[in-house]
Amino acid sequence: MSQDDADTGRGEPDIALPEHDVELLDVVRQVLDAADPMPPDLVERVRFAVDLDDIDVEVSRLVELPVLAGARSDEFARLVTFQSDSLTIMVTLEQGTDGTTRIDGWLTPAACRRIEVRCASGPLSTESDDTGRFSLDAVPAGNVRLVVHDSGSTVRVITPTIQV
Repeated sequence: MSQDDADTGRGEPDIALPEHDVELLDVVRQVLDAADPMPPDLVERVRFAVDLDDIDVEVSRLVELPVLAGARSDEFARLVTFQSDSLTIMVTLEQGTDGTTRIDGWLTPAACRRIEVRCASGPLSTESDDTGRFSLDAVPAGNVRLVVHDSGSTVRVITPTIQV
């Protein structure tokens, strides 16, 4: 391999490396690729994560606590809380036997709002009641993000992506 071949074409500057260093770095790359390959769905996950189709969103921050599903149960549910300046979203995630997840949630301040769950297979939606409670059954496994639409405003609250 010549020094000209050492340029990866990834916008990296040409660096004068001895031939044995270039060969050593190639071996290191091969070992790392074999030991920790890039996940096959990485590109899809990145696109999903940056898919903000609207600019009028308020991003919430994540607080997550594991909780026991029942007092005498060995099943675990996840209690996840998202907080933003205008809204708190608390959800319990319970995995079903079919691999899907049930989401039970509460909004504070309580109000009737449209709740959208964005997942790789497409969006799911439901409405919260006047106490702020909502639920969705059979949410497919994978990365999801909640979007809360306030009927009295164009601003939406969006959560970070979580895995269910």
